[in-house]
Amino acid sequence: MSSTQAPSFTRVRLREGYQIDEVDDFLLEIRPLVEGRLPNDALADRIESARFALVRLRPGYDMDEVDDHLAHLLTLASQGHPRV
Repeated sequence: MSSTQAPSFTRVRLREGYQIDEVDDFLLEIRPLVEGRLPNDALADRIESARFALVRLRPGYDMDEVDDHLAHLLTLASQGHPRV
């Protein structure tokens, strides 16, 4: 999986999670920007300010997994891709 490819998040039901469509739509929307020229301060601000509706008793994404992925994307947007 590439560093910009959206991971498969665990779906939760019996505990609070993020609304699936909102997370998917946001990641789809920012993907071209993450794959573009980095660092990108405007993108970093967008990722940092992203908020998703919380769901209970219906499927949602594991919040920790989504937050970890967003933290990774924020690092890319702020600092660019690591040099190999």
